[in-house]
Amino acid sequence: MADVTVSDRVCIRGCKVRGLHYAACEEQAKVQAAEAAGEVYVSKCWGCAERPARDHALICDSCFYRLRTLVRDSGDLYGRLRSLADPMKATPTDKAPGGRAQQVEAPAPVDADLLDALNDLGHTLHDWGRHTDYQLERCLPDLVNDVENVRILGIGFLDRNPLVDGVRPFWSVQDAVDKWGVERRTKGEPSWEADPDPVVVAIARPEWSDPLITKLQAEQLAGSERTLRRWIGKGLIEHEGTVVIAGVMTRMFRRGDVVRVRDEMQSRVGRPKTTENGGAS
Repeated sequence: MADVTVSDRVCIRGCKVRGLHYAACEEQAKVQAAEAAGEVYVSKCWGCAERPARDHALICDSCFYRLRTLVRDSGDLYGRLRSLADPMKATPTDKAPGGRAQQVEAPAPVDADLLDALNDLGHTLHDWGRHTDYQLERCLPDLVNDVENVRILGIGFLDRNPLVDGVRPFWSVQDAVDKWGVERRTKGEPSWEADPDPVVVAIARPEWSDPLITKLQAEQLAGSERTLRRWIGKGLIEHEGTVVIAGVMTRMFRRGDVVRVRDEMQSRVGRPKTTENGGAS
């Protein structure tokens, strides 16, 4: 393991070089002292030296190449998620002669995570597409030399967002790649093009401290679809807006409102409070 000196230009995303340490690293000093004494010390520092930023950029080569790959894959990824949300709009290999689909029953409910990811990715791709005249990859070398652009690109593409109380507050392109992967288009299939209008209709942007959840998630918190419908009928709760994604429409609710009404109703009837998974707390 080597020591390095501080560089004037480092990746502003805080990337480190594995196995490379600054001379002032206390953990590295402990390792060296242990080696001199013939002992073994397992360092708690895997590398504290910051990665240098690439030329004419504020991020390192690793961040830039990962960002460029995610930008290139984002169209294929979004198309894949739309196909998962609405299989009837996927490649029509299951249609009967005459063009009529064999499946006649109603489609299954769309996974809440998938709807959330489509919503967030739709905003990200739509906004950056308009900002760069749909030439985001070509504009990246210039964009990564601006602090605010790097911050927003990081949120939309690079960051990995952990779950908060079972709900991911925001889906980046990297989050979606980690969960669903990227499926390349078949040869000759047209590339993804941005929708002329945003995928969200009359809906407020989610707050980090109180995220929006889908109707399915709200029903799970309430206990059942019937319970949520009863609360809506009594005016105890209202939806924040409607999301239309891949032809599927769903209402969105503020998570804090659902939890508040649930707790109020449980306290009135004297039942023990339940966890979000339905078990007694």
